[in-house]
Amino acid sequence: MARKSVSELTSEAVAILKKYLKNPRTEHLRELAPVIVELRSNFNLEDGRVDWSGRSPGYREAIADVYKKARVPQDDLDRLQTALRYHVGNLIRERVPKQELTSVGLTSVKPKERIQNTRDAFQAMKEAASPRDDIPRLAAYAQALLEYVDETCIPDLKPEEVEASLLAMEAVQTRSAELLVRLKDAKNGHGITRRNTRGRRSQIHGV
Repeated sequence: MARKSVSELTSEAVAILKKYLKNPRTEHLRELAPVIVELRSNFNLEDGRVDWSGRSPGYREAIADVYKKARVPQDDLDRLQTALRYHVGNLIRERVPKQELTSVGLTSVKPKERIQNTRDAFQAMKEAASPRDDIPRLAAYAQALLEYVDETCIPDLKPEEVEASLLAMEAVQTRSAELLVRLKDAKNGHGITRRNTRGRRSQIHGV
């Protein structure tokens, strides 16, 4: 089958989107998702990587043109983008190799799988007051919160939001690296501090 052009894909997307606006059924979004995935495959980032993340200027211009030609009401745009992002995210992770996803900053976790972690994420926020020495539980909470993040929203962040998120994630990365070193030392039996049978703390130095 011949590869469709950007013009053909945008026209097809507009037609499907108009159907959805008249009759907002999930099946129309599912029909639209593969068109959007193929549309992204026609664009590349500056270094040549396929723009599976949908953040290249060319793709953003094309998708904006789709919304404009379909006459999507401004009040409905955010809701529509969120719903469509869910279906595109699931499909793109089925069709694109994990290595390609990772190279453009996408995880291989599908949005529907991420939603399954939502309960854990909110539970983490509720129970963040766990004792500081309950490291397994706190680490699991941190993982759940990070998995809950929808990285496909990053292109839509304001500059100040990008900067704030970047600073926070760099701090998370630094702290995680520190904890990983200590946990690996503990696993290897170097510098472990543990309680002895009498309830007192004893230090075990490297062997």
